[in-house]
Amino acid sequence: MKLPNGDRAVVPEFKLRDFLPNEEHPVRPGHAVFFQRLLGVTRSNAHLLRGALLRAAVEGDTAPGQYSPYGIKHEVRFTMTGPRRNYTILSVWIIEHGADAPRLVTAFIE
Repeated sequence: MKLPNGDRAVVPEFKLRDFLPNEEHPVRPGHAVFFQRLLGVTRSNAHLLRGALLRAAVEGDTAPGQYSPYGIKHEVRFTMTGPRRNYTILSVWIIEHGADAPRLVTAFIE
């Protein structure tokens, strides 16, 4: 099944600027190390990750969503190519109660 309304998916700017490729993040700096080392994604070229996430939101498959107190979460896995090989990225999206556009919660390299 496809991510509902994947064509309207939102990747918040702060996720790309302050979280995923930010090696100074106080809680999860390891995300940045993996994105940089394995995929070559840094804060300065995070638009590459944004593009891959948005393509996955439209083209990727998801299992039926899991309910949470905030809405329905969906997991979409996709492949991204790094300098040495391909890696599987797990992206987690939520469609919040009362909304119809999925919003990125997190993503990491499996």
